[in-house]
Amino acid sequence: MKFQVTGQNKNTGARMVLEFESESKAAAERKAMAQGMSVHRVEDISDGHVGKAHEPNPRAGNVGRSGGRGMFLLIILIVIAVLAWLYRAQIMQRLGIHH
Repeated sequence: MKFQVTGQNKNTGARMVLEFESESKAAAERKAMAQGMSVHRVEDISDGHVGKAHEPNPRAGNVGRSGGRGMFLLIILIVIAVLAWLYRAQIMQRLGIHH
């Protein structure tokens, strides 16, 4: 497959557009990074048209994990709420509140 990779030169900051024959978008992105590019966009151009763009995650090592932090915080909040409800009698007693 053929990919067009858009980004900027890590050393000069100049805009770069490179085309690669590659087996996947990730492989094309790696090739561009090896050429000194900070990758912004990878597009499939195999059929002559620009296909769906792949926006790499700016945080290295977290590709594909967008939104994970929010979900984790929601789960923690739910666990805390359930524990507070289960132990509400002990909490009220410790606080000196009688109902």
